[in-house]
Amino acid sequence: MRRAISTAYYAMFHALAASNADALIGPAHDELTTRAWIRLYRGLNHNHAKSQFQQNRTSLSPDAQTFADLFCNLQDERHNADHNPQETFTVQEAASWLDNTEIAITNFLRTTPSERNAIAILTLVRAANR
Repeated sequence: MRRAISTAYYAMFHALAASNADALIGPAHDELTTRAWIRLYRGLNHNHAKSQFQQNRTSLSPDAQTFADLFCNLQDERHNADHNPQETFTVQEAASWLDNTEIAITNFLRTTPSERNAIAILTLVRAANR
């Protein structure tokens, strides 16, 4: 059950990482864009993404908002599953997380290209201090 919850979170994380790279780079068509795509993909930070989703959730479309909320909640649940030996999980809980994750990813990937661009910037770029 622990592994299923962890897998659900990482499915969301990798969907967001790929979406960000696709939104900002597009399909890689040569060595330079391939390296840039991979760099953007790997540039996603778990805590920064969660923080930005929490701070900016109301500016997102309903599908992106659902994705953001589940991303944040599932990140906490994954932490419990991976690091808290006292926590127990049922088959139904794990299945629910997996089902909700699949729906949220599918709907998130249907959001507009402009929203996915904005989310990529939001989750990848730290605001400059003034």
